[in-house]
Amino acid sequence: MTVAIQLPKYQELSDKELMEWSPEEFTERMMKKSEMFAENFFHKENWERVSLDEETRRVNLVEFCARLAWREFYNGVHPPSKQIVMLEKNTEDLGIRIRLAQQIIDEVQHQRTWGKWCKYYGGSPRLQDYEVSSEVIRQFQLTNEYDDVAEIAVNLQLTGEVILPYLFGYGTLTPEESMTYILLPDELLADIEKSVVADEPRHIAVGRDIMIKYCGSAEKRRRILELQNIRLENTIKIMGRDLELLGAKRISPLPII
Repeated sequence: MTVAIQLPKYQELSDKELMEWSPEEFTERMMKKSEMFAENFFHKENWERVSLDEETRRVNLVEFCARLAWREFYNGVHPPSKQIVMLEKNTEDLGIRIRLAQQIIDEVQHQRTWGKWCKYYGGSPRLQDYEVSSEVIRQFQLTNEYDDVAEIAVNLQLTGEVILPYLFGYGTLTPEESMTYILLPDELLADIEKSVVADEPRHIAVGRDIMIKYCGSAEKRRRILELQNIRLENTIKIMGRDLELLGAKRISPLPII
């Protein structure tokens, strides 16, 4: 895969074209775009393995797990909490709010899981001990700093949550195709599959239902699509660093957003 893939530029469609899609179709296209990005970004043909000595690999795994623990808590707890508050006005959204509460519970557990693995590799399990990089903080801002439930959903549940399993070697790629599946330790993969990845479908599903209900006008849909592009641009920076820590170097052009 030496040719860069061009992701769909839905935001360039006319208002009429954007509104020809049903809310379900609009939401599905956003999710498929996230999958298209992830399939290209994590495919092993786009990376080469970098040899790491044992101590460097251990230190890198500490940083990798700490980065994930921070992201699970800040990206996974604060934004759904805001979504719950935003939806309190509508009594018919009680079911969605309960599911968002479950997502918060899940994300706290995910943070603890990553903290456990951080300690396993010789680091601190305490969230307050992690030093986070600028692109990780930016990702939190791109997820949380909105006053619209759908704008949070596109960043969190329909982009971040769709892509995240690919970082752990899962998703629509087979294990043989995934660079991260090849690089991550077997014991970590096995635990993350059951304690983290297994929860992602329900997080994606609640975001899908939010978007279907609140994707709104052509103007709002265009805004949502633009936010997804901004999120994807920063995701390249974050997950590029994640793969570097695991021992990979990009050898193909990045997806064109």
